[in-house]
Amino acid sequence: MDAILFSGASRKLDIIEPGLVSRKVMAYGEKSMIVEVYFETGAEGAAHSHPHEQISYCLDGSFDYYVGETHYSLKPGDSILVAGGARHGTKCLARGRLLDVFSPPREDFLAR
Repeated sequence: MDAILFSGASRKLDIIEPGLVSRKVMAYGEKSMIVEVYFETGAEGAAHSHPHEQISYCLDGSFDYYVGETHYSLKPGDSILVAGGARHGTKCLARGRLLDVFSPPREDFLAR
């Protein structure tokens, strides 16, 4: 297989925290996955860890993103690489979206 087209309009919106956080798995393959995450102002992505390497790219809005005890300010166009196993989370300071890339794919996201 050389390519798979994932239609954005057909992707399911998963509600993570009603009225605050939701996400869409946009595309995935054997080695990677891309997920669009929507945050309302004040919403939090609680601190967590997973074995997957993660890159978060800020599409719009403003975020206080933390890895361990270190805080980073993410604004549109910024990205951050989080190593697999690192404890991380975020707080949305202004309504926005993050584009998260995982390698390998998050099987738990596909099970929803």
